[in-house]
This record gives sequence, structure tokens and C-alpha cells, in this order.
Amino acid sequence: MEQIIKNLYHVGDSGCSVFLVDSRKEGGLVLIDCGMSIDLIRDIEVEGLKISDITYCFLTHCHIDHIAACSALLELVPDVKFIAHELDANPIEMEGFNSKTAASWYGVRYKPVKLFKRLTNEVEEFNIGEYKFKCIHTPGHTPGSIAIYVKIGNNGVLFGQDIHGPFMASFGSNLDDYQKSMQKLLDLNADILCEGHFGIFRPADKVRKYIEGYMRSNR
Repeated sequence: MEQIIKNLYHVGDSGCSVFLVDSRKEGGLVLIDCGMSIDLIRDIEVEGLKISDITYCFLTHCHIDHIAACSALLELVPDVKFIAHELDANPIEMEGFNSKTAASWYGVRYKPVKLFKRLTNEVEEFNIGEYKFKCIHTPGHTPGSIAIYVKIGNNGVLFGQDIHGPFMASFGSNLDDYQKSMQKLLDLNADILCEGHFGIFRPADKVRKYIEGYMRSNR
């Protein structure tokens, strides 16, 4: 596990990158996506954090590499609250959406979990401990993709999973929506980008360059 800045961690990679914000003063530990292996999340205890302190998990979209470990996390932390956008909610909460979750790509069977909250607005905010988590609807990769923005200290941190795509009809991808969504992210002027598969980008000019590069290549 890598500490990016104080109270912000890259837990590791298991299908996708999993990130964690430590807001334990009042709000506990907050995950951004679950990845595919609960063992990855268990590893936070090596750093002195407790898996039982995880209170929320924001799911950026419904693909299996981001949600496969949700059910195992729920078994360990029965009160964990999963949050996702309503346009990606059914594949997360129900069986029979293999084309939407891409579970067949990995040869696994997804075990659904119940969401604590289905996001319905363009932007929704959650005050968890000392931090405000701003969930931004960013359709394009999937209809219900979201990005999360958090101010941690002096840094604006953007969790923008799968900015790169891919874009496929079976996912419900839409490149026009994608362009608009990426502009929303550029407008945030984030200092740090935590991307779902290609690492951590900083400072702000590198964040902008990364997003703009994929906007150009996916017109």
C-alpha cells in the first residue's frame, strides 16, 4: 500500500486500482472501488488501519474489475455502505447483467450487493468525517460512471476511474457524453488524479494533460 499524501492511499491493484481515504476522526475509512480480491483490501491492516473501520465504498461504475470484491467486503464489514449511480445500479444489485459487468471477460461470477444509495443527480455530496466527497455523474464509459472529488489538505484529489475507456456498445458507452464528462473533470482543476488503471498523476498540469489526451483520441 502506498501513501499518496496524508490520509490518502493507493491500496493496490486487483483488476483496477483501489484507493482509500482515512477520515477516521469521525467518518471511518472510505474506499474508492473494491477491485477483484478481498485480500488486497485486507492488506490495509499491515499499515495499521482496520478493515472494520471501512464505512463507505464508492463504486465508480458497474464493471467486474471494480466491484467483484464487494460481497466479500460485506461479509467482513456488514455495515459498509456502497454508493453508485442509479444508471449502473441494477448490474451491481442483481444477477443476469454479465454483458454490463463484463464478468465473462474475467471468467468469474459476480455476487450482487445492495446499494446504500443510488445517485440520481448531476452532483451529490457526502460529508464523511472531515472530508466532503463530491460525486459527479460522468457518463461515457458506462451510463452510470461517476468521478469523485475530495479536497484533502491543500490538494484537490480526483478519482477518475477508466478515463481511458474502453468504449463499447455492450457497456452502453457514448463518446458524446464522454467528451462532456471529461470537460467537467477539467473544470475541477484537480491537483492529483487517481486513475483506475494507469496510476497517479500530479501536479495539475499533468492531470490536465492526461485527460485532454484521451479526449483527443476518443472523439
